[in-house]
Amino acid sequence: MIQIVEDRSEGQQSEQFGIDEAISRRWDEVANQLRQEIQELQLQLWQYDVEKIFQKDHGVPKQYLQKLKKMKMGKSNRLCSICCNQFQKDELIIQLPCKHIYHKSCVEIWLQSSTKCPNCRSDVLEHLREQEK
Repeated sequence: MIQIVEDRSEGQQSEQFGIDEAISRRWDEVANQLRQEIQELQLQLWQYDVEKIFQKDHGVPKQYLQKLKKMKMGKSNRLCSICCNQFQKDELIIQLPCKHIYHKSCVEIWLQSSTKCPNCRSDVLEHLREQEK
């Protein structure tokens, strides 16, 4: 009698194991599908970011760039935070509405693809439009 009970319990374990194995295989399939979907979404996001970076329409329009305050640099030990080079005496610089200063060439290139100050992330275009009103 004990032998029969043990045989039956072993049979139930193997049946249970068979079900667990099927469930496990299904979960693996689901996990693989989700991994593929995540990879596809990551690729789409990456492509979107690359396109966004290289689009010229996201910067400050030239008509507003001309309104930025241009000055000549005096004696200073400060660095341009875009190129990390020191300002030279009498070098042409631009001061953004937030009062941060940059080399003219550095900030113009920056503002062709972004409307934000490289340091404080304030919206340069928004400030310039408000000044226009």
